[in-house]
Amino acid sequence: MVKTKGLILLLIAITTGLVGCGDFTRGYAIFRSRDIVIAFVPIRDTSEIADVKVDNKVLHVDIDTGEKIEKRVIRFEGRLLDFVEPHGILEIHGRNRINDYAVIHLRVTHPEHKAPKFDQMLSYKFYSSFRTTNTTKKIEPFENSGAFRFEDKIIAYSVSQDNIDSHSEGFKINIGPVELKHTPGSTNTHMITFGEIGERLLILKKYKIDSDKTVRDLHFLLKDLAPDETAKIKEVKNLGDRIVIAELAVAPLEH
Repeated sequence: MVKTKGLILLLIAITTGLVGCGDFTRGYAIFRSRDIVIAFVPIRDTSEIADVKVDNKVLHVDIDTGEKIEKRVIRFEGRLLDFVEPHGILEIHGRNRINDYAVIHLRVTHPEHKAPKFDQMLSYKFYSSFRTTNTTKKIEPFENSGAFRFEDKIIAYSVSQDNIDSHSEGFKINIGPVELKHTPGSTNTHMITFGEIGERLLILKKYKIDSDKTVRDLHFLLKDLAPDETAKIKEVKNLGDRIVIAELAVAPLEH
């Protein structure tokens, strides 16, 4: 009985701690691939990013609503896991605004004798309700995408609007408790081309991102890709319900 009561109190304390943290009240998402980090913070249509700064692995984002400044705080360590290593230094490399998100570009640097802890594409989503705040608004193709380039690597991101197909094609046969499923093979198709505004675009015509999810006709704006360069897709993943992220490697354009 005492042990059960103690366990209940422990669970209540953990839940209260998670709910009570100010940066969890509105939700956010973080993406990290090796030393590149991108934070997505939902904001209203009429709001703008007033200021961003980082202090001891804590990201502070000031949002100007037109009536007041809302302060958002995102901590990168000490919450269940450290998203930035103890020896890592978090630096801001830019900011962007897409659709209903403030997007902050960051990078983690390390001492010469320390290697990055995260060497693969990773994504974390906090709050299942993390999504755009106005999904009925018609978005222009270039309003909901952006990219962060560092050296020969580009992380491109885009907010999907009915671009993700979650329905499996094919047929199923149920034989007692055993389910036999057949899904026809699909080929990933994409292109890098020039858009109407003269900028380079990555277009995913049809791209499988999960066992049961396929992206269709999604555009990514690649402003930092030079005319004599192209990019090759390393991986495409979804972050939350609405954001798709493509990790790209820059390569010389073949003539």
